[in-house]
Amino acid sequence: MWDLKLRLVNMLGLITLVVVAALLIDYFRLLRRPTRLGVTVALCGLVVGGALTLTAVLPDNEILGPVVFRGDGGEKLVALTFDDGPYPPYTGEVLDLLAEFRVPATFFVVGENADRHPELLKRMAREGHQVGSHTYHHVDLLKLNARELAAEMDQTSRAIQSITGHAPTAMRPPHGFRDPAILAAMKERNLKVVEWSVMSRDWTNPGVETIVERTLSKVKNGSIILLHDGDGLEAKASRAQSVAAARIIIERLQEEGYRFVTVDELQRQKTEGAWQ
Repeated sequence: MWDLKLRLVNMLGLITLVVVAALLIDYFRLLRRPTRLGVTVALCGLVVGGALTLTAVLPDNEILGPVVFRGDGGEKLVALTFDDGPYPPYTGEVLDLLAEFRVPATFFVVGENADRHPELLKRMAREGHQVGSHTYHHVDLLKLNARELAAEMDQTSRAIQSITGHAPTAMRPPHGFRDPAILAAMKERNLKVVEWSVMSRDWTNPGVETIVERTLSKVKNGSIILLHDGDGLEAKASRAQSVAAARIIIERLQEEGYRFVTVDELQRQKTEGAWQ
């Protein structure tokens, strides 16, 4: 798979060279007859290069391999997911909120944060929430070599298992970025790739009403909602808006008849539904 990753990188490099060469030919009119061939080739190269790049970043793109980004939509089920924690006091506030409404969620935790705040992971597991991996240092996995990639995954899985007693079954790559090598490494470790279908960009703190509107306007049966209880390793930004928005989101969706489940439960319902 690392050979495939190198081939993709080389392909993008080759496309870049073709684009530059085509533009130079057109600019200096190196062809005997004036044409727009250079621009045409350049545009085609940009389209192909952009398509290859999008395979690594779009949450619902399965060209490189299977990705969990929603349920089957047959029932009014929705999965709340929280990234980048644990992060006091906000993770505790989210857990209080979930307990109040008796709602399960899935937390994709940063391994270093988990080691800093093991009591919060123990509470997540004790109260029935799913705990998934979000790497140990919240790094862009596309930039790592094979050894570094393995370390990010394995160190986080060990941390989660040592604290909760259970190894994670799901992982969300930071920013959702993945390529064939990342997918292969996750498959070797029996980790499902979990992305999302609803994103409010709550980490930018755009305001509670904005977070709520961006979320509710996109929710459908089987949606996986991305929110944040943490701030990576920096642990500086407030997540108060996310907590307040989560309360309203839960209230509104419950009023509309939605039932909240973990990502694993959402996938079980999808699998069972396929056989009905």
